[in-house]
Amino acid sequence: MNQKSFSVILILILVSLLFSNLNASQGKFTGGSDHKMPEWFKQSFLEINEDVLEASENNKHLMLFMTLKFCPYCTKMLQRNFIEGAKLHPYIQKNFDVVSIDIRGNKEITVNDDLTLTEVEYAKYINVQYTPTILFFDEDGKIVVRVNGYRSSENFKNILDFVKNKEYKNSSLTVYLGKVKNKTLYTLRDNKSFKNITNLSKIEGPLALIFEDGSCTQCDYLHNKTLKNKDVINEMNKYTVVRYDASNENEIITPSGKKTTPKQWAKDLLLDYRPGIMLFNHKKERARIDALMYSFHFKELLRFVSKEEYKNYTSYLDYLKPRQKELLDQGIDIDISDK
Repeated sequence: MNQKSFSVILILILVSLLFSNLNASQGKFTGGSDHKMPEWFKQSFLEINEDVLEASENNKHLMLFMTLKFCPYCTKMLQRNFIEGAKLHPYIQKNFDVVSIDIRGNKEITVNDDLTLTEVEYAKYINVQYTPTILFFDEDGKIVVRVNGYRSSENFKNILDFVKNKEYKNSSLTVYLGKVKNKTLYTLRDNKSFKNITNLSKIEGPLALIFEDGSCTQCDYLHNKTLKNKDVINEMNKYTVVRYDASNENEIITPSGKKTTPKQWAKDLLLDYRPGIMLFNHKKERARIDALMYSFHFKELLRFVSKEEYKNYTSYLDYLKPRQKELLDQGIDIDISDK
């Protein structure tokens, strides 16, 4: 090999290595937000029965605020509802003892006389899928309401009233909210991806079922932001997308072949959040979106179901961590907010 040929080969190798290094560059992870728990939250020894008893003695309910570092939904929930100056702060502080739990933490929680778990173990024990997850306990230490993810102040106030007034002794949260929610906040909007289908039993593949109604405080956000995101659109194209008015009483057929109405089915599903989104594959529910979810998490949950990743992971959270690493290793940037 002459000197000229060797030089050309060497240059080609160096160029190849340069492009390999460029392709191997890590993507950037942004959108997380740090937050601190309000100082008025209870400093607890994390003995649930004791906290329940103390709350009851003061005519309060125990609330567990389960959080995760850099969770943007937790930050928004705290800022809109819990910090001093927030509209609901005085009402919450007066009627609830609030204890924070880090779902990745290692502090010990005495669940009852027979069960002690770390924070991370407790999060798995109650199958936390989203943060914040908020649990409300009655005077007997029973969880009477579970809130998955962010809620607007309007929605959260109704939930707080339900617990504070012990309406759980007479009704389910879904039925209660159906009676007290303001049903004139939102007018249902169309989307070209929505299909007008009443017999869902004929759909074999991925099905996204959206429940909206006039009480929805987050439906405009879904239409104006989430459903206009190109990555979300790409994932939604893999689905049959059907939208129902949750107050509608016309007959439909569920994926399992049961005859019902959108109104009754939403109650049966205990779907108290709007827009509530059910994700099905092979006629079975695989996941649901019953909280505010920004575009990255939204499209990844769609992918989790459409690619049947639920067969490989026990939960969406278990799937999300390696999936994020995979994307970052490919040099793909991730923004978990919608800023």
